[in-house]
Amino acid sequence: MKLSIKKAAAAGLAVALGLTAAGFGSTAASAAVGDWTPNGTPQPYFIYSTDTGEVVKGNNQAGTGGTVLKYTSGLVAAPSETDPEQWFADAPAEAEDAYVFIAPVGKESTISGWSSRVSIGFAPGKRGILQPFSSLFQFPAASFAAVKSAGGDYSLGYAYTKNNGVTFVGLGAYTTVHITAGTADWTYDYPTAIVGQPPVDPNTTGQVAIEAPVAAPVNGALSLSVPTGAKATLGAAALNSSGQSVSTGTLPTFQVTDKRYVTKPGWTVNTSVAAFASGTNTLEPSVLSIAPSVAATSTSTGVTKVASLLGSVTAGTFAEAAAGAGTGVTDLSAALTLTAPLGTPAGTYTSTLTVTAVSK
Repeated sequence: MKLSIKKAAAAGLAVALGLTAAGFGSTAASAAVGDWTPNGTPQPYFIYSTDTGEVVKGNNQAGTGGTVLKYTSGLVAAPSETDPEQWFADAPAEAEDAYVFIAPVGKESTISGWSSRVSIGFAPGKRGILQPFSSLFQFPAASFAAVKSAGGDYSLGYAYTKNNGVTFVGLGAYTTVHITAGTADWTYDYPTAIVGQPPVDPNTTGQVAIEAPVAAPVNGALSLSVPTGAKATLGAAALNSSGQSVSTGTLPTFQVTDKRYVTKPGWTVNTSVAAFASGTNTLEPSVLSIAPSVAATSTSTGVTKVASLLGSVTAGTFAEAAAGAGTGVTDLSAALTLTAPLGTPAGTYTSTLTVTAVSK
């Protein structure tokens, strides 16, 4: 039997098949639309020989394996294993073009993953596809060369696109092919319907009760920890645009621990700064600017800090936790900036910063 050249040409094939009128009738049995192998194709993809008009034997059929096809074999596809003149289902409404593609398994829906493709378009007045070519030689030699050289398992089929083939719209149908490296001899997996997943035997599922005691929380204490011998040494001084001496540094990290997990009253950390002195020369505490920070190593939540404060002999708020927050460990530090007034004698000035944690 021969496939109809009239029908094949209407599908937009670029190469004339040179076939005479078909002997297949339009009333031949058709495959049902559903789930097919490979899993994910909405319709089966049966391959027909343009020389014999017969469906090609696939790997899943009874026997010793599928028919070995050549790179030059003339082939088309249909959704029926008995009627090669049956149309594939209509394309989605937004589809503007259709492509026959060959792609690595799993890349069927990714245009950029396709190894090679050829636009086959739609017949005038039609939205379906009739007899898309399945001949490997009809792919562009340049893009198919890598497939031919490497061989392996691929998906062969067609899909819908828009925006001049840039945007993927939907998958038509495809099959799995196995290509021999170098020669591009190949076989394909014959489509089989996928029956729904078998029901789960209720005896394979059981339940296990879990019972675990939880100890009551204990109210601990609020504590403050400052490293022994903690010292903030500011870096070398430099004059700013106003001629003032400026030096910067970092306050060593200190820690607030609140284990009052029952009452959770909250807390406040205050700081005060003594006057700076260098021999007989002194500076007011306000020459020191403090920018507090809460370290990411903290386990507490709900702790807030002030944006900045100036040194003062009077205690000022550094950070705090409202009632219900602040339990756990809070690591605190600060950026320090000392700006000396104009005319301040040079020297190394020292002071003391006092940290106090107070319960709310």
